[in-house]
Amino acid sequence: MRGSMFSKTGRLLTVLACIASGNAWADILLGHSGDLSGNTAALTTDYVRGMNAYFDDLNRKGGIRGEKIKLISMDDGFNPDKTLENTKDLIDKQNVVALVGYRGTANLLKVMPTVQAAGIAEIGNTAGAKSLRDPYMPGIFHVRASTTDEIEAEVKHAWTIGINRIAAMYQDDAFGKEGLEAFVAALKSRNATPAAVAPVPRGTADVAKAIDVIAAANPQAVILIGQAKPAAAFIKGIRAKGVSPQFFVLSVASGLHAELKEPSAGVIVSQVVPYPFTELGNPVVREYQTIIAQGADKKFSYNSMEGFLNAKLVARALQKTSGPVTRAKIIAALEGMSNEDLGGFVIRYTKQSNLGSHYVNLTMIRADGSFAR
Repeated sequence: MRGSMFSKTGRLLTVLACIASGNAWADILLGHSGDLSGNTAALTTDYVRGMNAYFDDLNRKGGIRGEKIKLISMDDGFNPDKTLENTKDLIDKQNVVALVGYRGTANLLKVMPTVQAAGIAEIGNTAGAKSLRDPYMPGIFHVRASTTDEIEAEVKHAWTIGINRIAAMYQDDAFGKEGLEAFVAALKSRNATPAAVAPVPRGTADVAKAIDVIAAANPQAVILIGQAKPAAAFIKGIRAKGVSPQFFVLSVASGLHAELKEPSAGVIVSQVVPYPFTELGNPVVREYQTIIAQGADKKFSYNSMEGFLNAKLVARALQKTSGPVTRAKIIAALEGMSNEDLGGFVIRYTKQSNLGSHYVNLTMIRADGSFAR
């Protein structure tokens, strides 16, 4: 309660200062904490690029009822303790009205008690963890499908093409263990068990032991439940042993080509947002391409597409509030989005569901780093 009162008071003082300086309204402040310097920095930066592209375009068009959106982005190096420190700063000192686009299951689990105590929404993130979805966790609003959805889609595809001896390398943390649980469950539903499983320490590319364990099983396929750097190291290392299964990676490792280059060709990647490279009749993709093409970095990518979608969702929630914008009004607006079409990508929330989307599509990396559908 005290933090909430402090935030409201700070917001009021900001508005009064803005009026005194001749501006009718203050900026609408949004907060982001993410890995801008660690193993996932390239992906985080690209995601933020997508968010800022949408917000900048919206601001040029007048913002939200004349108020401009400002995104305050802070580096946490993928360290949950630093994520919590940043989050407290964003809530109590920066007086943001919402938190957006966080990265990492462990990071989000660390901050959610603080987020809930402050009565603020965390909108969109790159964590697919079941523990952030089931049972329902108030205060967090997902845009992407869950890791369970991604792994089920990958196992289903493998089964369809006759691959049933599947192993998994997993990141040894909450995210990886939940992914492993989903993998085991997907196989169990098909009366099968993993060919092998092996952990990799979080935040490292220390894959030597995992390579030995999985190479010994000689599986037909390996699902890599983790980030791009360890996935790249694993693929390179296991091939050096003469083992060449079909590789599957999750959307969080969609930047694999940047780490592995041409040897990433043929790796199957599950994606949780629409294909950003050609329009294919999708209105939000057309909008994304038009706006991204106006920026300094005109490259289309899945990560910036996801950030763009998240920014559009945030703006839609802001537009559904009546001014002045408050944290509680944003949460109420999101909870009322039972069938929110962002332009061919539909989001569904209720007061007891924060899932947002179950959209998953499989792609394959080409030698040049592009994706085949």
